[in-house]
Amino acid sequence: MNTVEFIVNVSAIFSGLFIYIGVIKSEWGKKHAHHQYLIMLGAVLAGALIGGVLRWLLVVR
Repeated sequence: MNTVEFIVNVSAIFSGLFIYIGVIKSEWGKKHAHHQYLIMLGAVLAGALIGGVLRWLLVVR
């Protein structure tokens, strides 16, 4: 794995984490805290999609 792929992977992980924290800290997230596992799953999926798009833009193309 080269440096660009490493940076893409780390940015995907942190984007998923920040999406999760942002949703949980919002008013909507506090109201729907009983669905926390679904919110985490959605944040991980969004982070993976962001990482995939970054990888496609920077590495594949």
